[in-house]
Amino acid sequence: MDTIASPDDKWEGLAYKRPMQEFWDLSRTTGTARLPVSVLSNLLDISAQTMSQPILEAINQISGVDYISLVEHPPSGQKPTQVAYAAKERQPHRDVTRECFERYRNLYFKQDPVTHLLDQMHTRDKKCEEVTALHVMREDIPDNAWKRDIYERENLPDRLSFLFAPSPECRLAVNLYRSAQRGHFRPSELETLLPMGSLIAQVFKSRLVSPKVFGAAATSEQFEVALLARAPLLSARERAVCARIATGMSVDGIAVDLGVAPSTVMTLRKRAYAKLQAQGGPSDRLRLVRWLTVN
Repeated sequence: MDTIASPDDKWEGLAYKRPMQEFWDLSRTTGTARLPVSVLSNLLDISAQTMSQPILEAINQISGVDYISLVEHPPSGQKPTQVAYAAKERQPHRDVTRECFERYRNLYFKQDPVTHLLDQMHTRDKKCEEVTALHVMREDIPDNAWKRDIYERENLPDRLSFLFAPSPECRLAVNLYRSAQRGHFRPSELETLLPMGSLIAQVFKSRLVSPKVFGAAATSEQFEVALLARAPLLSARERAVCARIATGMSVDGIAVDLGVAPSTVMTLRKRAYAKLQAQGGPSDRLRLVRWLTVN
């Protein structure tokens, strides 16, 4: 596959190409003017309860994508967290995106070039401005078990990732996957999709992470960011439940929002409060909101 280069030199930050892998520095790109207004409108909705679905819908207006996974990569080799995900068509008895991430998180994330690139971004001064994109084809996967366990098992030909840090403490990968029926991302599709990386990063930075003190209308995503910084020992599910508790959602509402049973929500709430109390944190909703917003 050829390296993408725009004829009007909009991809000034093109860094390097490796066999079957393509990497772009998007920090200085200016290609968003070619995107439809409806795409921008979708992206402005990512401050709502769901982050991933508006992004997936926006991207599907310009190129077919079946799955999206938003992954938080902490420093120092800690396991990543899937903060949001979506599928264009959900399977009735399986949650493919979540299942694949759990396999990736438990077995393969240390081998992922995305992890290494984000580690490099974390060590550089411009970590809040840099935006990069990495296109990895199935043939690139360095570990045969990883390739077989996720890409071949789920029939995924490749992945396009946008990497950025909306704040110094938060490093995100927005991973796009398509099914084998669509085939690989073609060069023309990559050229159309690349401007989305900078745009998504800008929206995240301005709408989700910038507020230092959350008001009454704070979203669960904002509370999740705060919880990740203040209570890193919480699991992703415990953090998701606590964030929704902070917004005032009921147990039944949280269960519907997360797609789990109310009993599961109550179990996660109990575990989360136990961990928070162990570090001198809150044990009820009012104290939780105050703990997350005052300091």
